[in-house]
Amino acid sequence: MSKGTKTRTATYVYAVVAADVDIPEGLEPVGEEPGELEVLDHRRLAAVVSDVPVDKPLGRRRDLMAHERVVNAIAEEMTVLPMRFGGVVENDQAVIDELLEENHDYFVWALEQLEGCVQFVLHGRYDQDQLLGAMLQGDAEMAQLSESIRGQDPDATYYDRIKLGERIASELERLRGVDADAAQDRISPFAVAVVVKEAGGEDGAVNLSALVRRDHRSEFEQAVDALGDEWGDRVALRLIGPVAPFDFLPEPVDEDGS
Repeated sequence: MSKGTKTRTATYVYAVVAADVDIPEGLEPVGEEPGELEVLDHRRLAAVVSDVPVDKPLGRRRDLMAHERVVNAIAEEMTVLPMRFGGVVENDQAVIDELLEENHDYFVWALEQLEGCVQFVLHGRYDQDQLLGAMLQGDAEMAQLSESIRGQDPDATYYDRIKLGERIASELERLRGVDADAAQDRISPFAVAVVVKEAGGEDGAVNLSALVRRDHRSEFEQAVDALGDEWGDRVALRLIGPVAPFDFLPEPVDEDGS
């Protein structure tokens, strides 16, 4: 590219918010050479956007993190409909015509459904030593099987080790279900909605998303603290939020109500 040639850009869309709002300052947009965030107003809506070069595809981890930081920072201060990562359209006018105008009534309705709410994510990890100890203490057959292979030749006890591993995996799944139900029961009275996800990982205990009214945030956080006190060192809890409500975006409603 010759010196002085203007880089061709497209418009990257982060989120849709209500018109006439001021987004937080100092946020870093996506891209290697990020421009500034802008707000495009159209009727009752606005889109949060920035320019990105069309010859430099997005997809690096730093781009994803930048996208999440922008939408989460906006969510802390106002109701937001976050776009999935990678939402690029031709230009600003296309954002207005193809996004805000075509989906105007739905976006207005969706913002109304989420008004005053934010999302929190609750992760829990088991202490593996305590977890295994509790399993063996509560299951005599499992404890006997564990003791029988302790210090023995791995080849000679191969099938017993497989059997023990299967018993542990089965018990872990059961405990995850019990703990997920307990966590959901504890936080649901202070949430508009709760989504239970797969915990994942060998030590994953719980993975829940909660949609919480801003004026109930304190009660919700107290409920999480109480759950952490109840579980003690058995499960290490981590509460993330407020974040953009990716897990609670309202589904469009057809004219027949379905």
